[in-house]
Amino acid sequence: MSTIEMLKASTVADYPTEEGCFLCGNHYSPVAVVVMLNAPYGIMPPEVKSIPPEIDKLVRSAVETGAALSGTLQTENIGIEKIVCNIVGNPNIRYIVLCGIDVEGHHAGDALRALIENGVDERRTITGSTAVTPYLFNISKESIGRFRKQVTLINLLGEMDPEVIGKAVWSCYQEKPTPFLNCMLSDPGAYPEQPMSCRLSWRVKKPESIEEWELEDLVKGIEEEEKEVAVKVSEPKVAAIASHLARIAEELSQIAKILAEEKPIVPVKEVPVMEKAKPVCVVKEEAPAVVAPAVAELTEEELYFHNQLRAYPSILAGLSACDKDICHNGLSLPVAVNSIIKKLGKLKKDIEGSSISEQRRGEFLARIDGFLETAEGLPTEPGPCQKTLGNCTIGKGCLATGAVNLLKQLPS
Repeated sequence: MSTIEMLKASTVADYPTEEGCFLCGNHYSPVAVVVMLNAPYGIMPPEVKSIPPEIDKLVRSAVETGAALSGTLQTENIGIEKIVCNIVGNPNIRYIVLCGIDVEGHHAGDALRALIENGVDERRTITGSTAVTPYLFNISKESIGRFRKQVTLINLLGEMDPEVIGKAVWSCYQEKPTPFLNCMLSDPGAYPEQPMSCRLSWRVKKPESIEEWELEDLVKGIEEEEKEVAVKVSEPKVAAIASHLARIAEELSQIAKILAEEKPIVPVKEVPVMEKAKPVCVVKEEAPAVVAPAVAELTEEELYFHNQLRAYPSILAGLSACDKDICHNGLSLPVAVNSIIKKLGKLKKDIEGSSISEQRRGEFLARIDGFLETAEGLPTEPGPCQKTLGNCTIGKGCLATGAVNLLKQLPS
């Protein structure tokens, strides 16, 4: 596996979250292409009856060259909001190539540039934009902030040559820094945070009709609505977290009981013969310690295998607890299970090739077969993390998050 592949991440489950006039390519590509679409203002895709051939060629050639997304932008508000939603849903996208002739009179391309460079002000207006109505009312400020941190703009506004656009796309997904115009481009890997599932709220369906004097009251209403939604969402989350933590506490209690059942076994050392000394004071005569015959009978090699197997019951119990939670089809649990199966397979081969007695070999192999049967009954195919899907209600308390850490209990 290459370094680049190891740095890639999953998208949100419903990616791309917003519909629009675009094509999807390789989800793991680090670049999206935005081509400006000059059409009568107020006529939106798919209402636009036909895309000019030269624009269609740019969009298609960008995807064929390797872009994750390639599509058109017409409006400086809802059009940009859709771009933000689809980009933050895919952490692998780290560049936006902006090209084509800017929309006459409305400067949507310049608005996208200004958003990436400057963000929005307290009235949700893109700072420094020359557009007519650069208002972002239908997405959260959090998604805007994430979008700006995640992507770097390659501003080719005015460029219509497919070869130039293709070279920009190609340069973005190179492993080593590659010169393109006046900059060096390469794939930095996925943005190091979970993808955001973002959709338009459609609080304002026609932002072009908003007058400047309305902005203050409109934004105040939007912020109050967002606060109300946040409160409503948080209440069931608290109950859900309490429920999951209670179940986790119960499972951990079971693991603790299993751990308590098997005490560490240490080799029996010979006690050196010492000269008999006279006791100064004898208060109580205690019976000599009794060593378990099974331990005393273990050879050094048998003791090694015995101690190798000691940790598996508790680890498998922990993984079984994870399997009962929301992460049954998640990511961490199958990774840990597959690692357990590989370790048991190697240990089984070591025992089969050892010089221990047939009786001990049979006992150890029977235990391994039992562990393998339990492990193989757990999920082995990694799925998407529930945090990625936006379904996780546990957060850092999720037991499955630490599933791989259970393997640290195994002797090295």
